[in-house]
Amino acid sequence: MKSGEHGKTRTRGRPRRGQEHDGGELLDAALACFAEHGFEKTSLRTIAARAGVDVALISYRFGSKMGLWTAVVDSVANDSVTRMAIWPEQHRELSPELQMEQLCTGMVEMMAERPLFAQLLISEIMTTGKGERQALIVDRLGRPIYAMLFDRITKIRNIDKHDDPDEIGMSILASMSMIGVLISTRQFVSSVSGIEEDDDTLKRRLAAMMLRLLK
Repeated sequence: MKSGEHGKTRTRGRPRRGQEHDGGELLDAALACFAEHGFEKTSLRTIAARAGVDVALISYRFGSKMGLWTAVVDSVANDSVTRMAIWPEQHRELSPELQMEQLCTGMVEMMAERPLFAQLLISEIMTTGKGERQALIVDRLGRPIYAMLFDRITKIRNIDKHDDPDEIGMSILASMSMIGVLISTRQFVSSVSGIEEDDDTLKRRLAAMMLRLLK
């Protein structure tokens, strides 16, 4: 049988038309590997094996491990910014109090969907210093999300941005750090505290804590 006949032989590198691998699945596999093993200890072959693809496909699509890592961050950043951008219109008929509640609930929901990404962020921020990956996190994700939250909160609370920006900024950073740590270390926290909660209860508690910090 000739190579590729009946689709039984997998070709290397560029996929045949109509046989492209789902990019979302590949990014999910990469995120899981980077979160579990760290960037330096993760190889493209490990990611390829987890995704069930030829490693040449990753090189073709992303060029390098750093290219794939950047794509993972960009995917989460783009989705987060897109979702947050529509909240003001969705909540504009609500009272300021309910708008703040919905903001906190939305942030917790969004972060809880990606506990491995929270784990990756914490690892990168704590261990890499001011390197290329941390700079990329700041530029692509950190600053845009922070700016959107800052703008939204000042508008909901009807606060002049020049009155006391540091207080609002620290409240945002504290609440986001708290959520990220508690979500990414959930099993450890449960072991230490003995608190066992289902997903919905945990998210409600985190949203309530974030709301108290931001009021």
